[in-house]
Order: sequence, then C-alpha cells, then structure tokens
Amino acid sequence: MPNNDTGREVAFFEAFRRPSWIVMMVVQMLFGLGLAVALIVKYYMLIFGTQSCEADGTTLGNAIWCTSTLEIVAHFVIAVAGIRFAAFMFSDRPRALLAPLFIALVGVLLLFLSSLSTVTASWPVAAVILTLLACCSAVFAARQVLRSRSPDPG
Repeated sequence: MPNNDTGREVAFFEAFRRPSWIVMMVVQMLFGLGLAVALIVKYYMLIFGTQSCEADGTTLGNAIWCTSTLEIVAHFVIAVAGIRFAAFMFSDRPRALLAPLFIALVGVLLLFLSSLSTVTASWPVAAVILTLLACCSAVFAARQVLRSRSPDPG
C-alpha cells in the first residue's frame, strides 16, 4: 500500500522544480551578461580612459574602475551561488544544496585573494589557501569515488 503523503510531497517538489530552474537559468545568464559588460567597461577604461580612480566617485564606471577584476568576478560568483542555492531549495534532496555552497566558498576564496597584495601575502596565508584547496579537492574526489561506486538504478 503506497504512502499517499510521500506522493504528495514528490508532486509538490516536481511542481516547483521546473519553474525554479527556469528562473535560476535566466538570472544566471543575466549575471553572466552583467559580468561581461562590467569587464568590457573595465578594460575599455583601462585602455582608453585618462581618468584616475577617485575614492569619492559615485558613478558606476568609477566603481568598476576602482574595483579589482578578481573582486568583481568574486562578487558575481557569490551572487550566482546565492541564486543557485535559492533554486535548489525546491529540491527534495538536501545534498543538492552542497554544490551552491561550494561555489560560494570559491567566491569567498576569490574575494580573499583579491584583497591580498605582496605586502600582506606571507607563508601562513599561502598555507591556509593551500589547505583550503586541498580540502575542496578531497571533497570533490571523495564525491566522485562515491558516485562511481554507487550501483546504477537501471
């Protein structure tokens, strides 16, 4: 005798999964377009611009000019991770939320790296970065090993 509550739960998730994926894909494409435009504006100003970076500038062009490229990319990666996390909230598998969290972790690591300079970089900082990358690599490797050992349902 099948459980009726489980069928309703699956139907609920299926009803919201497709629209959430569509919204996620559209917003990701818009963020990608925004990142491309921001990088084009940054390099256009780098090549053809004669102005210098003003800390009090309120224009979008000046904000893009004054922000490092790695920091711009990091902010976009973190925003995309937030959108993906919101879309995966409609999934019935809790482990699906791990992928956006890893993307956000990469964004935070990029943001951290964008704030480094030759003065602030030292061997302890390099050791922390190496440890984080090794841990992320180990998690991804373990995930691939577990995925390859799982029996196929079909």
